[in-house]
Amino acid sequence: MKKESGKRDTPGMELTAANIQRAMLDATPDCIKVLTPGGVLLAMSEAGCVAFQIPQAQVKGTAWVPLLPASTHGAALDALALAAAGICARFTGYSDAHGKIIHWDNLLTPTLDQQGRVHSIVCVSRDITPQVLLQRELNQALVREQLLTSERLHRIKNLFTVADAVVMMADREARSTGILDRLGKIAADKLRALSRVYTQILDAEGGTAMEMTAFIGSVLQPFGARCRFSGTLEHVPGTLANLLALLLHELATNSVKHGALSVVEGEIDIRWASHEGWLSLDWHEQGGPAILAPPLRHGYGCELIDELAIVAGGAIERHWYPEGLRVALKLALAGK
Repeated sequence: MKKESGKRDTPGMELTAANIQRAMLDATPDCIKVLTPGGVLLAMSEAGCVAFQIPQAQVKGTAWVPLLPASTHGAALDALALAAAGICARFTGYSDAHGKIIHWDNLLTPTLDQQGRVHSIVCVSRDITPQVLLQRELNQALVREQLLTSERLHRIKNLFTVADAVVMMADREARSTGILDRLGKIAADKLRALSRVYTQILDAEGGTAMEMTAFIGSVLQPFGARCRFSGTLEHVPGTLANLLALLLHELATNSVKHGALSVVEGEIDIRWASHEGWLSLDWHEQGGPAILAPPLRHGYGCELIDELAIVAGGAIERHWYPEGLRVALKLALAGK
């Protein structure tokens, strides 16, 4: 009787052990899977069922790789082949459950039978989303820093071009008045204005809103009265002032090199307005060298303007008309 009682107790003990193992699997936030060497699921923790959106009852017998995003199939199959050959393998992937992206570090470890053959593979997937997002932020910060460095070098190079143009403007202004001895003072005044712009660009705190007309006037002052501007938005947000100053000054610098400001007769008309949280600014050049066709390639200055606009969550369009370049700039105001 005791022997029969012992036989009846054994299945119960095995079931209890299985329940304990299952509880241990489900207690961890890691996604743990047991696979055949061919990649078929034998078991999976509750965290895995949630990540793959598959009921526990359907786990056994389901192919593992098709559950993964298609873009990770190659890496998963390579890792599975290594594990099936008795070699630990690793790859990174992700899952998309209810629109929530989770990044996983997947470690595949083969388990061997007594003959040394792989009879199953344990895959432990750990959530590394915080690390991935942090690395992404670091990479973006590095790109921004590289862009800023390139922009500063480009601005220094442009400074000499603009300074030369300012001296030429001062010479024309002095000759037009017939008082050539004022050339030095006119040039000095314009260069001081240019210095104020660069100081404003480099040192803007971005905290206080600035009066729009005065702000644009300050930025474009070195280029003289040939820049006309008006608009309905009364103040530019402090958070946007630095970026807008860079954009306007880069547009003006390009105009000095190639556009309306490169000749005496050239003029620029600037108009702006705000609508539903967006600043729209129209830059219209006229009186400069005739434009026969759009340029075949853009220089670094144009690329810089495009990147600055994108960084601000905005957009920029250029239209090359025979009478001059027209630029439509759209930037998100603070709080957009």
